[in-house]
Amino acid sequence: MSGRQPAEIIKGLKALAAEQYILWESSAPIETAIIIEGWERNVSYDTSPQGGTQSAGRGPNIDYWMNH
Repeated sequence: MSGRQPAEIIKGLKALAAEQYILWESSAPIETAIIIEGWERNVSYDTSPQGGTQSAGRGPNIDYWMNH
């Protein structure tokens, strides 16, 4: 649960629909919402291969991905 009241959730879904992040008719159940864009717009993301989690002074934390 999000801890939010139903009215706040509906308000958020309406805002996402208005900004075209989701397809959803406010008269339809919220389970029918379809995500069209799952990331924020106009935000730069680090897409370099080294952009992952860093260990203290040892570079990328490949051990985590290799051993877990």
